Parts: sequence; structure tokens; C-alpha cells
Amino acid sequence: MTFEQLQYFISIVEHDTFFDAAEDLHISQSALSKQIMRLEKELNLRLFDRSRRKASLTDPGRAFYQEAVVLYQNYKNMLSHMQSFQSEPESLRIGTLPILTQYGLTWLFRQFETEYPDLQVALEEVEEPDLLRGLSDGRYDMVVARDHMISGHKYETCQIAEDELSVVLPEDHPLALKHCPVTLQDLAGEPLILMNPYTSIYQLCIQLFEKENIPPHIVRTARTESILSAVSIREGISLLPKSNFKIFHYENIVLLPLNPAVTLPVALAMEKEKKSSKSISLFLSFLKNRK
Repeated sequence: MTFEQLQYFISIVEHDTFFDAAEDLHISQSALSKQIMRLEKELNLRLFDRSRRKASLTDPGRAFYQEAVVLYQNYKNMLSHMQSFQSEPESLRIGTLPILTQYGLTWLFRQFETEYPDLQVALEEVEEPDLLRGLSDGRYDMVVARDHMISGHKYETCQIAEDELSVVLPEDHPLALKHCPVTLQDLAGEPLILMNPYTSIYQLCIQLFEKENIPPHIVRTARTESILSAVSIREGISLLPKSNFKIFHYENIVLLPLNPAVTLPVALAMEKEKKSSKSISLFLSFLKNRK
């Protein structure tokens, strides 16, 4: 049994469903289910009644929940107490989506290291499912994320770049020939090749279509470079951040803005209670002086 499994179990109970708990924990529902199954196997008990739609506790599950809450709270209290004995960290651990190059941000962190040579910046590129998990479990002091990933969460944020969602079309597509901004209604029925489902860009696209009550015709999902290659040979069209075209260059492709525009700010995010740490304060001051 791990404290992570206790956290997962408690989250499911508090959210009533595996789906909502997985969303809050920033993990897949299947990964969450596997951890709970391992916990049940170790206890040799069934904690949830899976015949019901919601995450309904069994009698052993209700008893275990009372114990788990106390145990997990004691664990968090212990970690908080131990932090008082820790010396101030001499590094800044930053998790980031693989987007630093397209926004010209790599130099920013290297310049910070130059100005503060005794404070090493440790950058780690990770995919989106692991990013906010790394922030919440203390693996990172801050993360570089798309703003819509962290809106609504209890994080302190600082915008560091801007972008917008753009329509990617073959140059001879009828919409491309109009040379006008494209609406989501224009994309109804069009074969779409979107980013992988775990990405925030994919999820944002789905939300936009749902808001307009348009069922998207998604033929497949892929990484950015594969999407651009597919669009260039007229396999379909896509919705991608405009900044991707600073890195990837393909012929026979036209980029058009959406109407209305969909902005994609990029921000630093950190837990509010950690904002006052020495390394984070130095970096935020560094950013402020460059505005």
C-alpha cells in the first residue's frame, strides 16, 4: 500500500466518480482504476460497488475510508513538519511542456542561471498528464503550461508568452482560397486530424466544438509533425497553435486564424504557498525586471 494509493482512494470518494477523480489528479481513468485494484488486492477487500454508476463504497470501503483519511492527513502533517528542518533549496526545478523552443523561452532560463550562478535551474520536459501531477506532488517548484490547463486551479500564475489557435489547411482547400478567418461552423463535416487526446489542445478543440454544438469529424490524432505532413498531402485539416510554424515548415500548407479568435497564453504556474520560497521569488523578480 502506498500513500499515493490512499490519495487516489480518498479522491474517488470525495468526487463520487472515478472520472472526476482522475481529472482532478491529472491521470488517466484506467491508471486510477489499476491503482485501486492493486489496493483492493492487497487488502483482499472490495472497496467499491462497481455495479453502480457512481463510486459507491462497500461496507469495508466505508470503514477503510475513515482510516485512510486519518492516515493520509498524518502523512501530510509529517511532511510539513519535516520541511521546517530542510535548508533553502539551491535549485529551481521546473517542469515544462516541450514548447520552450517555439516560444523562445530556453534563453530565459539560461540567462537566469547566468545572473544567479549559485542557483541551478533544472528543466524537465514532460507530457501534459505528468505536468500538473509533478507540481502537486512537489517534484517541480513551478511548471510551464498553457493557461487553459491551469485556469480554475489553485495556482499562482505568471504569463510568459502568447499564442493563438489556428486552422491548418492544404493551400488549395476552398477555405484557404478565401483568405479569410475561419469559423468552427466552416469546419463542420471536415476531416480533422487533431493532436493526441491527452493534450490540452485536443481537449480545448473538443470543448470548442461542443460549445457550438458541432460534432467534429475526427479521422485520427497524431503528433504535430505528423499532422502537418498529413495536411500537406490533403489527408485532412487541423487546429494547432500558431507558434508550431516557427519550428515546423511544410510546403502546400496555409495557416488561417479562427473567428472568433482563440488565444493560447503560456504561463508559469506554482502553488501559492510556495511563491515565497527563495528560488521562486528570485525567478519572479528576474521576470519582472525584464518586462
